[in-house]
Amino acid sequence: MGPAAHTIATECRTYVALPALNRREAPMANHSLDPSRSTPDDPARQAAAEYLHELLLRPGRRRRTWEQYAERTRPGQVNQLAVAEVLARYLWHHPRRRGDGDLLPRQLKDTAARALSGRVLSRATLELFIDAFALPDAEQDQLWRLWEGSPRVRMLTGTRAIRPDMAEEVSALLGPPAHQTVSLHDHAFVGADGRIGGVRTIQVIEALRDGLDNIPYIYDTSALTLRVGHGCEAPVAPGTKVRNGPYVLRIPLARTLAEGETLSLEYATTFHYRGEMTVEERQYRRAVMRRVDNIDLRVEFDPEYVPPAIWWAVWDGVDGGVIERHRVQPDSQNSVHRYLRLVEKTVAGFYWEDQTPE
Repeated sequence: MGPAAHTIATECRTYVALPALNRREAPMANHSLDPSRSTPDDPARQAAAEYLHELLLRPGRRRRTWEQYAERTRPGQVNQLAVAEVLARYLWHHPRRRGDGDLLPRQLKDTAARALSGRVLSRATLELFIDAFALPDAEQDQLWRLWEGSPRVRMLTGTRAIRPDMAEEVSALLGPPAHQTVSLHDHAFVGADGRIGGVRTIQVIEALRDGLDNIPYIYDTSALTLRVGHGCEAPVAPGTKVRNGPYVLRIPLARTLAEGETLSLEYATTFHYRGEMTVEERQYRRAVMRRVDNIDLRVEFDPEYVPPAIWWAVWDGVDGGVIERHRVQPDSQNSVHRYLRLVEKTVAGFYWEDQTPE
């Protein structure tokens, strides 16, 4: 069977994407897993530490792993002693050197603190975190790429994607986060008239609670057709309009997910136009209200229309102007591309012009 279609007639070209055993006793001793120290201001180690910190804060299995040992938790903070307990317990059963089986959690607290702050994050310490928290392959790969200083990995964070009042309404409509996006790939196609004709999206999600059976699809456009492929089904209810803001549609999943389960989704959006071309129809943007990992954006231009000036840009929210931009050149397939390891509370994408800048 082919993909199902769902046509939405509404009122910009912006998508919005949507977190005990008995203790052992042993004499106190200094214990360090960092024989080779990184400098405190090492940007690669700092970036890896920030991502590691975010992974441990994200709702789900990893967070529960350390929270079970925390006497108290604070919003936005990782309990370092609880993390040290996870590391120590792992070493009890998987010792890496003599004495690891008798370690106390408090002996690893400084190691955990230095690693999560980015002050000292050695290869051995990162390996220990990966093993102790059983991080999946994709997250391991991102951590190592950041730790090694890959110039192709970038984090993009901002203060807002939409106005605060609108964000409150959308959040109230969506409720607490029920899933997180593990990866997102958008492939947008621009026609010979210079307008975006459609976008094919492949998204991998992870359930943050049991019983996840749909995800939100947020849009703000004149008219579009949504075609669903693998992993999801055609929406049965119309989108809900947020006052002076976007629409929210629920895309049913092909199966109900339990907490921690993942699912790959594919859907395609086709745009319909009326009247003269607007500036918004010559741009493709992703607006991220919360956070999305591993975003891959690609815009492919029709061979009959390859604009002389294409820009990668960051906007001050969906209703704000460009605050950062970089000129980019299309490849041999008339495409421009940008990969981002993490995007949070930001609007980013491409726009193009018919005139070459002076």
